[in-house]
Amino acid sequence: MQNNEQTEYKTVRGLTRGLMLLNMLNKLDGGASVGLLAELSGLHRTTVRRLLETLQEEGYVRRSPSDDSFRLTIKVRQLSEGFRDEQWISALAAP
Repeated sequence: MQNNEQTEYKTVRGLTRGLMLLNMLNKLDGGASVGLLAELSGLHRTTVRRLLETLQEEGYVRRSPSDDSFRLTIKVRQLSEGFRDEQWISALAAP
């Protein structure tokens, strides 16, 4: 028996926070420090550091040794490679 109702799950807080940091870095030209990202996000500096180190380990951000700031890598752009304009257009054009 199929249930057409969607099951509601709690969001994964760590994923939400990591995506928030990626969005912030995308808007901040030249990268950002842990302190600035903590201030803008309202997260504790230690939390921001751990999230950034995880994103760095996965290849989505890199740390600049000269000023200890974090920047996005090309791997972030690869996330959109599976996106097709036709899907976006058909979603907008739906009645």
